[in-house]
Amino acid sequence: MKTFTPSKFLYGACYYHEYNQVPRLDKDFELMEEGGLSVLRVGESVWSLWEPSDGVFNLEWLQPILDKAQKQGISIIIGTPTYSIPPWLASKHPELIAQRKAGQPIAYGHRQNVDYSNPLFLTYAERVIRKIVERYKDHSSIIGWQVDNEPGLELFHNPHAFAEFKEYVKAKYKTIENLNHEWGLVYWSHQISDWEDIWLPEGNTDPTYDLDWRTFQSQLTTKYISWQADIVREIVPAKHFVTTCIDLGRAGSDDNEMSKNLDLTSVNVYYSPQDGLMHPQPEKIQGGTPWTARHSGPGLVYLLANMARGLKQENFLVTETNATMLGHPPNSGMFPPYPGQLEQVAVALISRGAEMVEYWHWHTIPFGHESYWGGILGHNLQPGRTYESFKEISATLSKLGPRALGLTPVSEVAMLISAQSRWAMEFQPALRTEASGAPLGDKESYRKFLNTFSDLFYASDLHVQFFAEDQLPSDPAELVRTHPVFCIPGYYIANEEVLKYAVEYARAGGHLIVTPRTGYANPKGTINTDVMPGVMREALGVHYNEFSHLTLPLGIKGFGQKNAGSTHWVDGLIVDDATVMATYDHPFFKDFPAVTTKEFGKGRATYIGTLPNYELSKGISEWVRSLITKRELPHSNSQSVRTNSAITKDGKTIHFIFNWGWDIAKVKLPFTATSLLSKAKVKSLELGAWSFEVIEQE
Repeated sequence: MKTFTPSKFLYGACYYHEYNQVPRLDKDFELMEEGGLSVLRVGESVWSLWEPSDGVFNLEWLQPILDKAQKQGISIIIGTPTYSIPPWLASKHPELIAQRKAGQPIAYGHRQNVDYSNPLFLTYAERVIRKIVERYKDHSSIIGWQVDNEPGLELFHNPHAFAEFKEYVKAKYKTIENLNHEWGLVYWSHQISDWEDIWLPEGNTDPTYDLDWRTFQSQLTTKYISWQADIVREIVPAKHFVTTCIDLGRAGSDDNEMSKNLDLTSVNVYYSPQDGLMHPQPEKIQGGTPWTARHSGPGLVYLLANMARGLKQENFLVTETNATMLGHPPNSGMFPPYPGQLEQVAVALISRGAEMVEYWHWHTIPFGHESYWGGILGHNLQPGRTYESFKEISATLSKLGPRALGLTPVSEVAMLISAQSRWAMEFQPALRTEASGAPLGDKESYRKFLNTFSDLFYASDLHVQFFAEDQLPSDPAELVRTHPVFCIPGYYIANEEVLKYAVEYARAGGHLIVTPRTGYANPKGTINTDVMPGVMREALGVHYNEFSHLTLPLGIKGFGQKNAGSTHWVDGLIVDDATVMATYDHPFFKDFPAVTTKEFGKGRATYIGTLPNYELSKGISEWVRSLITKRELPHSNSQSVRTNSAITKDGKTIHFIFNWGWDIAKVKLPFTATSLLSKAKVKSLELGAWSFEVIEQE
């Protein structure tokens, strides 16, 4: 692994001159120079251009682009084109096309439709990778390589992959008797007597089988990306980094595992602009949010940035984010950002550790599936409002200068993240949704747990650092020192040692916060038969025997918040020796507390037995903040103002203050500070609509 430290913040776009129907290289680079662009990603989507027919290579088309970049001091990241295979390869080897069900290949015409676990595919992929990398490895504009793109979209049901899965199962369970026991195959007469009796995954109803299947599929993706990374490292200079572009939470990936053999983390951050960036969020947004976002509010930007930083516990690159509208008709998101929003989001990403922001993409394409996915330039390729915003952000980055690099975000809250819990809740959803008027299991259940509890802390300017199980410090007391709150939301597939660790964290002086579904199943996907919450019961001082979905939100009494409410779920908590903090305003559910807390050891353990609405979240998080810190932050009476902080490389504290709304907001500072944008001393601030300030505390 190598460490990449940029000398300046990287700001740019994905650039596809090959998509232009009329050459305009000189004009594009003229506009890039005027706009202050410093980095481009190129080449990842055009295998058919690199290799138009089997073994015939066209490698020279990129040279003029790299030469232009070099002349203007623009850094280049080249992507290997393996995620979108050319028609000649699909025709020659149809067996390489990914199958979503056995014998049902994906019809050609999209992308990410190849079974990359197939050794035959790897021979073709390696050939084109080596040709490209060998050709351009010495070009001085290049700083790094992106292998593949957004891996993990599909689960492969191809014969080769299924045969390999059976070998994986054999190696894990050793004997058929052990498999029958661990998968619980006595149920529904599913016990097998021969390894060949393992049925195809598309017919499976067994949750333990599914957890093994998803784990196996994620390992295919991790192995594939690591394989590509090793090929590139073998060829390129040591100063080049190797990464991939991660779309967080894809079906076939465990993002934390996949990141381990990469030099740094690169992610997509797509969000819902316009009213989707208001804080707090309106009760109902007309037409919903763009399908890519799945959630809305500025808290989503922070959630994705915090997840990205958690992948390697390091700062990260943003390889793609909104330039303007996001459109995949009929799932449309034609919402160009309001003035100021692009700049707000770019600075918010910097505040959480981003050291590059690239927009997808430079110019909006007039053809193809993504012809309504807007770029910095619109369909007419003329500079407009988005381009002017791009220039303004470049000017802001110049003002921030070195202060934008090497930041350590302040994060009071450690939050556990679990790919296995996500997979389990996709197979057996915890929450409900409605489609066509009928209640269904919500496959986004785990995301909703993360969204809800990340937003809960964001409501009172508490910020989150994510940890996978194997990233937690060995001594819980160390986590207490760095993060006074430890939240484990929706940790359904739970390792008992991690649950015990959480108890010791509270005993050592931390504030442990537990939510529904945490600890309910073990790493096999089998339900725990202890009285819940199992090994955490002593620390939490509650237990429960039942739980319920909610068809309507419930009012909540507690935390002094008007309109506080409960959504989606209720754990029927029974108090052992905890203190009740909030109750349900309901004839039946009033008998079960909604929130409890207990002093335990040197610390505290709190159980939140529902998914809170915004008002309840704000009440809980204000209470949590009052317990853990006396540190004063900039204060505003405007709910739209949110603040987060970071520590610079030389130990200074920087505060990023945002107004996520239309009304002018006034902010009081409890300390003296200097604006990093105006360089003036400031004692108070007035923030206009969709604006921000960055101040350094003295």
